[in-house]
Amino acid sequence: MSRSPDAKEDPVECPLCMEPLEIDDINFFPCTCGYQICRFCWHRIRTDENGLCPACRKPYPEDPAVYKPLSQEELQRIKNEKKQKQNERKQKISENRKHLASVRVVQKNLVFVVGLSQRLADPEVLKRPEYFGKFGKIHKVVINNSTSYAGSQGPSASAYVTYIRSEDALRAIQCVNNVVVDGRTLKASLGTTKYCSYFLKNMQCPKPDCMYLHELGDEAASFTKEEMQAGKHQEYEQKLLQELYKLNPNFLQLSTGSVDKNKNKVTPLQRYDTPIDKPSDSLSIGNGDNSQQISNSDTPSPPPGFHPHQFI
Repeated sequence: MSRSPDAKEDPVECPLCMEPLEIDDINFFPCTCGYQICRFCWHRIRTDENGLCPACRKPYPEDPAVYKPLSQEELQRIKNEKKQKQNERKQKISENRKHLASVRVVQKNLVFVVGLSQRLADPEVLKRPEYFGKFGKIHKVVINNSTSYAGSQGPSASAYVTYIRSEDALRAIQCVNNVVVDGRTLKASLGTTKYCSYFLKNMQCPKPDCMYLHELGDEAASFTKEEMQAGKHQEYEQKLLQELYKLNPNFLQLSTGSVDKNKNKVTPLQRYDTPIDKPSDSLSIGNGDNSQQISNSDTPSPPPGFHPHQFI
């Protein structure tokens, strides 16, 4: 009646308390009918309840019908086998996650904007109500000064603006993209991020403020390098925008009480076809992501076309 402790990969559970059997309980069968329970439940039934086997209803004998404690050698062997299986399982998970290293996941509440002048390359400036703070509540803003995305426009900074609500991020993109500020044309889109290297290795990340993904992202928002180069992530952004328009055709209408609503309404024609050259002191744009500057290695990944080295 004894059971091989490694006959199954999944641990055997006590049918009463549903807890995994301890190693010492694997060969514990208190009743002659062969119904197996853990020693804790057996002791409870005999001391606090009716003392009957839950299966055959016979009284439990003073000593268990079958109980062969494992030797120290057997215990050590089982522990080693269990540890080996755990390591094999971790390695298998890591192998299955390898392909995710080249995958980027669009973040619905993250705005990536490029072409910022040094005057605007400040988290606190971008959070102001007359700039990205106008479109909704910002979680944080991250500035990257070591960029040259603007090309012929000269050295420009980029920013990652994280909003609390995803619709505020889409509103900011609609209003900011192709707007000219300080002689630079701003480009805005939903930002992407990658998987944490520790997650890919199935390890615990030691960074409490790590900005990368530690769980599987939305499959519909996940794109490979080739898919992003083909513009699939942009198609996804447009799909989100269309869905938002269906739910709320006036979502571009800002709700800030101190601002004239008619002045805040931006049409798709303004956004896509004609860069709007407004004085910098009257332009209202919005984004946010981190209240302090961080290194390039810790920033989310911008979409292709903006960042030539995002898949290094």
